[in-house]
Amino acid sequence: MTIERQHLWPTTIYTFKLDTLSSNTNEKLSQHILEKEKQGLGFKFNPIQGSGWQSNKDLFETDAEFSELQKSLIVKVNDILSTVYRDDAEIRLLNSWANISRKGECTMPHIHEEASWSCVYYVTHTGNANIYFKDPRLQEYMDSSHHFLKQPYTNTISKRPFESGEVILFPSWLEHGVAMSVEDTIRISIACNFLIQG
Repeated sequence: MTIERQHLWPTTIYTFKLDTLSSNTNEKLSQHILEKEKQGLGFKFNPIQGSGWQSNKDLFETDAEFSELQKSLIVKVNDILSTVYRDDAEIRLLNSWANISRKGECTMPHIHEEASWSCVYYVTHTGNANIYFKDPRLQEYMDSSHHFLKQPYTNTISKRPFESGEVILFPSWLEHGVAMSVEDTIRISIACNFLIQG
């Protein structure tokens, strides 16, 4: 008897490294983002929401310092998503913002409403504060037999640590968050959303 095993409805994400940027780009971006935080440009989440800092969501539009990164991300994301969507679909950058988190801070689970795809560019390495994704298949939890599985269902998948210059691209509807950092380091990232439209 031949038994065939299939995996249905996988959720696709993409990871890549931007190697088109100048060698000292991330160092400059880090200093620039930290200066924005120091100047009070953006806002700090309250402790219930994780306590991290976030810039306003017009980062690429209002600051020329990010133009090289913006162009590189748009080109790469279009290269990837153009293989997924029809030729008449437009892949448009919607918004962008910077994030800073320190020891004891995290990002609570959330989705990015009104967007199609989201990406995160890591200005610094993530250390132990990794992005994680929640299983979107709610019906799965209706089956009580998962308690008896040898490898029980897990609610979240935590991604590997990311290095400076790496990017992750994922569907905006996929619930995600960032684990609390326990290291004395500053974690800086830049997130942006893309909209698919006709």
